[in-house]
Amino acid sequence: MARTIIDVHSHIGHTITSGVGQNVDDWTALMRTSGVHQAILSVAAGGLQSGGIEDTRRANDGIAAAVAAHPELFPLGLASIEVRHGAASVAEVGRAFDELGLKGLAFHATFEGFSVDSPAFDAVLAAVGDHRALVLLHSTPDAKASPSAIATVAGRYPNLVFVMGHPVFTEGQRADAVAAVLAHPNVHLDVAYQAEASTTEFFVREIGSGRVFFGSDAPFFAPADVIRSIEEADITEADREAIFAGNAAALIASL
Repeated sequence: MARTIIDVHSHIGHTITSGVGQNVDDWTALMRTSGVHQAILSVAAGGLQSGGIEDTRRANDGIAAAVAAHPELFPLGLASIEVRHGAASVAEVGRAFDELGLKGLAFHATFEGFSVDSPAFDAVLAAVGDHRALVLLHSTPDAKASPSAIATVAGRYPNLVFVMGHPVFTEGQRADAVAAVLAHPNVHLDVAYQAEASTTEFFVREIGSGRVFFGSDAPFFAPADVIRSIEEADITEADREAIFAGNAAALIASL
């Protein structure tokens, strides 16, 4: 059946250690063939940083340009902020919101070499100020960006909306993700980077469908495989509609 699908977790750019990546044209073509109607866009973590903050600025300029060129496909973009840049990263947060019009931040603690409980990361989030913004955090099974660590941070920033990307890799990570969502109304999760119907079933059973988003983590995972897993999940059609588009549409409208 035809349905609207919004991907909350997609990237352009390249991760230099693996060579995986895509440009805007690649992603728009894949969206068409996969049935994805809209996507929240961010930079692929682990990109080239030989130029330091200037590389980050160019990457964020690219996200803003993609959103401006294709607003019907990319309703909002997220800035990449390298926590290791210190004061320069804090300044880039302000530029991303005030000059580029981006609506949030995206981080990959493993690829970017920090922990979410670090003072440097706290300084970056504090720089968001009073903006209501989205923070996409690639969740990890280890302490760098575990669901429990993300929950602690989310409790300090109620004006920020946190989406834990793919908290699916271990049973413990899944259980911690459930606890984080139940404890904090500003914490949500996506089911990216996996293709098991049981994953969606588990989260809908434990937390309901209203806090679960479709995400792919493209180009690192095939959107069609995640879509198929949600279609095959033993959940209601109303749950499916919420996960595929309803929840994301409401989030986008709130930012």
